[in-house]
Amino acid sequence: MPFPQLDAGPRKLLYFSRGRGRGHAIPDLEIWLELAALGEPSDVQVRFASYGTGARTLEEAGHPVIDVDLPDEGSITAVTVLAGKLIRWLQPDLVVSHEEFPVFPAARIFDVPAAAVLGFFGPPEWLSMRSLRFADRVIFTDRAGLYPEPPDLAGRVDYVGPVLRRFAYARRDRAKARRELGIAAHAFVAAMLPGSWSEAEAPVAELVLAAWAALPAPKHLLWVAGANTEAMTASVSGRCDVTVVRFDPRIERIMVAADVAITKVNRLSLIELEHLGVPSVSLSHGLNPMDEHRAARLASNRTLPVAKLTPGQLAAALLQQWQTPAPPIRYRNAARAAARRLRGWLRREA
Repeated sequence: MPFPQLDAGPRKLLYFSRGRGRGHAIPDLEIWLELAALGEPSDVQVRFASYGTGARTLEEAGHPVIDVDLPDEGSITAVTVLAGKLIRWLQPDLVVSHEEFPVFPAARIFDVPAAAVLGFFGPPEWLSMRSLRFADRVIFTDRAGLYPEPPDLAGRVDYVGPVLRRFAYARRDRAKARRELGIAAHAFVAAMLPGSWSEAEAPVAELVLAAWAALPAPKHLLWVAGANTEAMTASVSGRCDVTVVRFDPRIERIMVAADVAITKVNRLSLIELEHLGVPSVSLSHGLNPMDEHRAARLASNRTLPVAKLTPGQLAAALLQQWQTPAPPIRYRNAARAAARRLRGWLRREA
C-alpha cells in the first residue's frame, strides 16, 4: 500500500470510501467532482483510500486511490489500524469517511476533524452508530425522517438527499437505449441488478430464470452479473431472451431500457430506479435491514421474501409492477450540496 505525501499549501482532505461494491465509490466520485468544481484545482487536495471493488471503481474512473488491499468484506480491526497509519502519515486537515465507521475513532486519536457520509441510521447499540460520536459532522445522503436520528448527533447532521451518478440516459431515451442494446422496441424487458450481493450470499438465479421462462414472448432479460458473469453466462447458454453483462458504466442505459427491474434490495440501485421512473421488484434474503427499511418506503418498489417465493408468484409480480405507473422522482444535486459543506468545513479548519 503506497503512502503518498500530500503537498504543502492546499487544504488536505483524506477520503475513505467503503470498498464493498460500487455503491460507495460512485457517489464519492460525484462529490469529488463537485468539490473540484467549487474552486481552483489546487484549492483542495483529495486523497481517496479504499479497497476491493470500491478501489477498482475509483481507479477505473481515473482517480488516484490508496488501495489498502482488503477484500470487499473489509475488516473492522484492519481498517482501524490502516486509517490511523494514513492519518498520522498524511496529516490531513479533514478526514471524510463514507460508511467506513472505524475511521472516526482513529481520527479522534490524532485530533483530526472528521465528517461522516452515510445514508442510514441504525440502532444506537450498533458499533457503527457508537463510532459516530467521534464524527464532528454528518452528511446524510437521503431525506430526513427516513431513519430515527441518534440523539447524540443532534445539530451535527446535514440532510442533502441521495447522491446520484450523472445520468446520460433518462426515461425518455428508452427507445434509443433498446436500439443500442439490440432489443426489440415492443419486447417486455427486465433488468436484473444484484448490486454487491453475490449468488453465494443471496442466490436468486434459479428462481429468476424459472420465472422468466414462464413469461410470454417477446421478452428480454438484461442481467448485470459482476463476479458471477461466467457462471451466469454458462447457465443461460443457448437462450436468446437473456443477455448477461459483467458491468456497464452507463448502467442507467440498462435501467431505462427495462420495463421493470429486479434487485436484491440494494438501496442505491432502488433510489436510482425511482429517480428514472422504473418500477422494481426486490428479492429479499433479510441480509441488510437498513436497505430493507428504505425499500419499504419506495412507492415504485415491491419487496418479496425469497424463502417461499415461487417462480409463478415472481412472474406475476413482475407483470404487476410493469403495469403500475412509476413517475420519475427528481432529486436536487446532492453531490454539490455535500461538496459545499465539506469545503466550508475545510475553510473553518484553516
